[in-house]
Amino acid sequence: MKVFRSIRQKLSNQNKLLKYLKYALGEIVLVVIGILIALAINNWNEERNSIVQAEKHLRTLKLNLQDDIVQAETLLAETQTTIDYANDFLNQFKTLKPVDNNIQMYLIYLMFERNIEENESGLNALSNSNSLTFVEEDLQNKILNYYRNLEQLKSRENNANTEIKTMYEPYVRNHYYWIYNKTNPWHRQANFYKDDPRPLTNIDLSAAIADKKLETYVMNRRYQAMLMLDFYSNTLKMAKEIITEIEDNQNIQTLP
Repeated sequence: MKVFRSIRQKLSNQNKLLKYLKYALGEIVLVVIGILIALAINNWNEERNSIVQAEKHLRTLKLNLQDDIVQAETLLAETQTTIDYANDFLNQFKTLKPVDNNIQMYLIYLMFERNIEENESGLNALSNSNSLTFVEEDLQNKILNYYRNLEQLKSRENNANTEIKTMYEPYVRNHYYWIYNKTNPWHRQANFYKDDPRPLTNIDLSAAIADKKLETYVMNRRYQAMLMLDFYSNTLKMAKEIITEIEDNQNIQTLP
């Protein structure tokens, strides 16, 4: 009987242990499930916040692009004028057109430098907050391609402006200083010198047309302007496409 009681006690203790183990295991499972649910909720909140941030930064980027468009449209028009003036000037070099006083205006206008002053605050905010990953891939690519295009444009502007400062402008100022007079059709010159009583001297338009080095510089200015014209046109096209996608409200990835 003692043996049977001992065996029965052992079985009873084992049964309690099994029940305890089952209870403990159940508690562990519940804790794990609770942790997983909390992590899921936290991740969802973080993603939701990132999406909200992405939407906010895209609105900033849109404002940046709208400012770029205003600048690019002005620069595009000015660059087209540079090309038109250079073409007319070169036609006089080629004797396809009679020499006229407009070449004084052309010499001054071709000195003007071009610079686009972009604002990258929207792009920087997207990148620094890692919100760009929550923008649809197609729009991501368009945004990144746009700013790569801007880098190339600014490099082209720098090349053209350096050529003006180091070659074209010094040559014109040293050899054709007489373009600053009241016969220059450029309105700023005409207005400034309109009350100048001094007699006009040393104005030799035919000498400018006979200057082959000057012709080379005018050709270079035309070439640089044509390259920049393509960049400004492309900048406008890309910026408008990005703004359209942002306004379509289909650019933010949604949570499952």
